[in-house]
Amino acid sequence: MLLNKEQIMEIMKNEKYPLTLKYDPEWIIENQMGSHCLWLQESLVQVMDIKPNMRILDLGCGKAISSIFLAKEFGVHVWANDLWISASENWERIRKAGVENLVYPIHAESHKLPYADNFFDAIVSINSIQFYGTDQLYLKNHLVKYVKSGGQIGIIVPGLYNEFDGNIPEYIKPYWENDFYTWHSPQWWSNHWGRTELVDIEIADTLPDNEGYEIFRKSEMMVNSEHKLVLADEGRNISFVRIIARKK
Repeated sequence: MLLNKEQIMEIMKNEKYPLTLKYDPEWIIENQMGSHCLWLQESLVQVMDIKPNMRILDLGCGKAISSIFLAKEFGVHVWANDLWISASENWERIRKAGVENLVYPIHAESHKLPYADNFFDAIVSINSIQFYGTDQLYLKNHLVKYVKSGGQIGIIVPGLYNEFDGNIPEYIKPYWENDFYTWHSPQWWSNHWGRTELVDIEIADTLPDNEGYEIFRKSEMMVNSEHKLVLADEGRNISFVRIIARKK
């Protein structure tokens, strides 16, 4: 069933995300790529140590609204890095949002980042790192070197409560695609990064109270789309996974 504008606006009034409530819902919908990135960003920074004037890399920032959010809400300097959206396009959004002195758009591929070692106080990545960060060597060779010792890396990605034991459940199997094999559990991510001995894992969880599944579902409703996998799962397996690691 298609929703009208009033119904969509009602879904956007989510009291669980008070910082996001400050932003124009139409602007969010116009610029989101995938699930509601401001809800996800707010869920992540709630459990991170973000302080004014920090230098933060927002890796896979899409249309940079998550970077704008960080700058406005925390007074941090954000390098808004994306491959699919040009720096010029993001610069126009950044400028119109009035944070051109805090957010710096960068067009770069995740394996060829143009930053100095130990430059950032923190790194965040929203709904992005599942596309490239499951590589055994990605953290070691392409990410951790850019954050200072003692700095945090925080990611929030589509995932599962628990790894599937051999087979995909029959009720979602018709809608499962090969790309979804990059969706993993908190324990998987904790092991994946922890065994490098480069970081300490501080948090490895899913969003509480089935909120990860609700973000999937409501995000689809907001754009009048229908993700058959999400609907078939009914929150039994699928969530958003949140990992906070601190560089040793």
